[in-house]
Amino acid sequence: MNLRFLFALTVSKAVYHGMRLLGRQASYLPGWFAVKLCPDYLRHIRKAETVICVTGTDGKTTTANLLSDLLTASGRKVANNRIGSNTEFGIATAMTCSVTLGNRCRVDAVVLEVDEHYARIVCPKVRSDYIVITNVLRDSLQRNAHPEYVAGKLSQIDCPHAKLILNADELCSALLLPKNPRVYYAIARQEGDGVIPPNRVNDCPDCPRCGAALDYDYVRYAHVGHVHCEKCGFASPAADWLAEGLDTKNRRLTLRHGDRVYDLPMLHDSVFNIYNELAAVAVLCEMGLSADAIRAALEATALTKTRLTEMQVGGVTVVSMMAKSNNSLPVSMVFDYIRKKPGKKAVILALDDLDESKSSERIGWIYDTDYAFLNDENIVQIIATGVRCWDHEVRLLLAGVPREKLVCMQDELAAIEQLHRSGTESVYLLHDMSSYSRSVAALEKIRKVLEGAL
Repeated sequence: MNLRFLFALTVSKAVYHGMRLLGRQASYLPGWFAVKLCPDYLRHIRKAETVICVTGTDGKTTTANLLSDLLTASGRKVANNRIGSNTEFGIATAMTCSVTLGNRCRVDAVVLEVDEHYARIVCPKVRSDYIVITNVLRDSLQRNAHPEYVAGKLSQIDCPHAKLILNADELCSALLLPKNPRVYYAIARQEGDGVIPPNRVNDCPDCPRCGAALDYDYVRYAHVGHVHCEKCGFASPAADWLAEGLDTKNRRLTLRHGDRVYDLPMLHDSVFNIYNELAAVAVLCEMGLSADAIRAALEATALTKTRLTEMQVGGVTVVSMMAKSNNSLPVSMVFDYIRKKPGKKAVILALDDLDESKSSERIGWIYDTDYAFLNDENIVQIIATGVRCWDHEVRLLLAGVPREKLVCMQDELAAIEQLHRSGTESVYLLHDMSSYSRSVAALEKIRKVLEGAL
């Protein structure tokens, strides 16, 4: 066995346990030491029976965490990187935790959320059995520029044996790595689906084969839907795992695979989370888990609280949802979800990225976002908070939202005191990835306001 690797493994484990004793997460530094001491660390570490990598612009955290939870609920021992970094060093930390000091694997499966920039580096090194590419959508402009840039990075993954799990309804990712074995999942046409993209953003309007304009058989958001080309006959791939029926009221979905039909729990009624669930279910099915085992695991599982929290306070539904700041499409998708929910609603925007709290030049994403979705008669109040609250206010006014519906204050907790209790049936708190800890305090403040304690 490689002595350099064993030394790196020993140091990595020592750093990990030392940091944990100090109360630190230890998600990055143990892996940093491992890779710096042994650049081929990930190639030498003992592989679990199943290694699953999850990447893409949106949904990878939810999908990876869901896969870990479902595998654990089905009786597997799982290692993952859910505590932090999804780059090479964070993944090296997760792999350190998956083996003993003697490099003996002590888990049945490893589930890795992989940053789309690092997938070409990580996936071959960990010898992925399955690679889930959730989607390739418009991401933050300063980091990923445009979907073609992200697709170009992902197309460099050299892992020919890995089976791809792809969304047939999302064309930019569905066509990646054509030489790899693959299965597709999708959602069949549903009541309410249109044929014209509803968002300001559509990054895949033209046929990838001939360049002619694509026609939509149905579309849900951005370019996500089923397409065909009248000129050359190109069409979206057929789905191996197709969600035919979505019963959002009773939270059930009907999944078809060939001639077989399965009834499964629906973890959340937002279409983007249904896609995440389908990706996870498709992986489990390809691994050979039975429908009964998957159903039981879903019944025992919930979405990660950092992404979604729901509670009842005095007859009012309070929902905390992550809306990826600096990124127009995920925020638009959440806006669209909220406007379609029944009842009178208040929306609290806490979208500022704490990492960029001092910057002023990166607000272009706000003008790509569909704030017009919030110009709805059933949305009775919108509270804009954070250091860019006035930018959000201007954008809301440009979208036609009446000024009398708006509250604009930098301090999130002070702004929540302006929440209308009378006539409000649900409250939606939208927070960024970096502001989850603030959202916990905000939820407590909302509870007190609704209970009349403030």
